[in-house]
Amino acid sequence: MDSRLSVDRETLLALVNDARLIANPPGQIPPGALAGERTSKQQGRGLNFDSLRRYQPGDDVRLIDWQATARLRQPWIRLYNEERERPIFLLVDQRLDMYFATQGQTKSVAAAKTAALLAWRSWHDSDRVGSLVFNDSEMTLQKCRPPRTTLNALLDTLLRYNQQLPEQYPQEPASSITLAAALQRASGAIPNGAWVAVLSDFHDLDANCDALLAGLRRRCEVSAFVVLDDLHLRLPASGTLAATYQGHEAAFALSSGLKAEIEQSITARLARQQSRLTRLGVRVNHLVVSQDLIKQLQKGL
Repeated sequence: MDSRLSVDRETLLALVNDARLIANPPGQIPPGALAGERTSKQQGRGLNFDSLRRYQPGDDVRLIDWQATARLRQPWIRLYNEERERPIFLLVDQRLDMYFATQGQTKSVAAAKTAALLAWRSWHDSDRVGSLVFNDSEMTLQKCRPPRTTLNALLDTLLRYNQQLPEQYPQEPASSITLAAALQRASGAIPNGAWVAVLSDFHDLDANCDALLAGLRRRCEVSAFVVLDDLHLRLPASGTLAATYQGHEAAFALSSGLKAEIEQSITARLARQQSRLTRLGVRVNHLVVSQDLIKQLQKGL
């Protein structure tokens, strides 16, 4: 199978070293810079509550837990520890709309590779990772677990969904799963404080998606990886455009007016997507399928 149309296991396994080239997900700092790997999400001390113990001379009086002190009739203080890991959750679109490209790899391949890179990054950082991979008719959910126990299953799921697309494409089965349905299914499995990466072309971003993303954003950090083909920026001034797939060909004439219309339409759609997601507090990263994924992720993260 052409590597531009689907991924194989060797390709996904080989990304383990490339993952070291991309930055830690948002909210993280390089390992070893502090006692923990995360900057705190809280103000003030910036630490997570751990336990209570009796007050000892020299303790900071600001740490006194006044409720416990009043209840137990002697001073107790609150102990804190630094947050050392952040769960990662990957939502990966492998629907037929993602099985498209005019140059380089398909959107579905780019999404699968990006998901694998982020999963390998979590493996290097020892962060728990979970995922929801979905196509037009089914979804596979994996809750956040240590990457050493879940990463192989995630790669297997990416492979299975991605390699089904060439077989499904000629039949074009009806789609029954929307992006909103996938977000709804994933929401209950995403722990508070997680970093959520949504990899899709967002072609069916709607009001239901807005509500679900807004709910996630209130308790998580969310990044959208909008996977796109940049044909609209590479169209010739005029001529004939042709497309081919497995022996099937199609062609149509391109005029300067049609070129301008296509470019304006797609550029406006991408701008509306970005504006909509940004208003929800979602960080937007555009991934162009014909460009180097590593360099784009280095810039975006």
